Amino acid sequence: MPHVQLRDIVAYYEEAGSGSPPLLLIAGLGGHSGLWSLQLRSFSLSRRAIAFDNRGSGRSSAPDKPYSIANMADDACQLLDMLDVERASVAGYGMGGSIALELAAEHSDRVENLVLIGATARPSGRHRLVTEGWTAARRSSLSREQSFALTAPWLYTSELLADPSRRSQAIESGTKDPYPAQDHAYLRQGQAFLGYDATSKLSAIEQPSLVLVGEEDILVDAADAAGLAEALPNGLLRQLPGAHAGLVEHPQAYSAAIGEFLNAPVPAS
Repeated sequence: MPHVQLRDIVAYYEEAGSGSPPLLLIAGLGGHSGLWSLQLRSFSLSRRAIAFDNRGSGRSSAPDKPYSIANMADDACQLLDMLDVERASVAGYGMGGSIALELAAEHSDRVENLVLIGATARPSGRHRLVTEGWTAARRSSLSREQSFALTAPWLYTSELLADPSRRSQAIESGTKDPYPAQDHAYLRQGQAFLGYDATSKLSAIEQPSLVLVGEEDILVDAADAAGLAEALPNGLLRQLPGAHAGLVEHPQAYSAAIGEFLNAPVPAS
C-alpha cells in the first residue's frame, strides 16, 4: 500500500491512470480515500487521479495534537510535491472542500480548477451545531452503529431513510468501515473544520470552480452553496440529486457533472 512521509505524518494515498492535469480528491470529516473509489476508477480513464487520507483519517497518521485546515492543505500540497505534480484539478467533499479552498487560496499556482461538493466557506449555524453534536457523540459511550445512526439523517435523502432495507444498509456500511477515524482524530478534524473561515479569501480564488450541492442537503443548503458560488470570481453552481452524501447515494450523477466541468474550456480571467 502506498504511503509517503509528509512533515510530521505518514500519509496513505491511491492513484490510477495518467494524463494531465491530474485530479486530486480530498475527503471530508472522518472520511478517507475509499469515499472516492468509483470516481478514482472513472476519472483514471482520462487522467491521473489521486485520492489520499487526510491526517487523522483512514490509513494516514493520526497525531493527537491540534489540526487546522491550513496544515491539512499544506499536507495536500506536499503530497503533490512528493508525487511530482506541479498543478492539479482539486475536488473536495465537505471538510475536503474547505481544504481545497485553502489550497487554492494559499497555493494558487498548484490548482488548475476546483470542484467543491457540499462545501461552504464557513459552517452555517446549523452545520456548526450538528458537527458539534457529532464530535460530542465521539466522547460518549455510543457504539459505532449508534454513532453512525445519529449522523445518517443529516447525510441521506428522505427516500433512502424511509426504506428500512436501504437505511440499514447505509448504517451497516458506515459501521463496518475497515478504516474508521479514531475518536481523538475525529475530534481534531472537527475542531479544525469549525475553526475555519475562508470568506475573506474567496474573491482572490480565480480558478474556475464548480460548486455542487444536493437537492435535499440540509447541512449545506442551496442558499449556502449559491453564496459560495457567487463569491468565487469564476464560480458555477449546480444542484444534483441527493442530500449531503449525494456523492455516495448518486455517484454517477456526480461523476458526470465533475467530468463535464473538468473537460470544459477554461474561461479567460
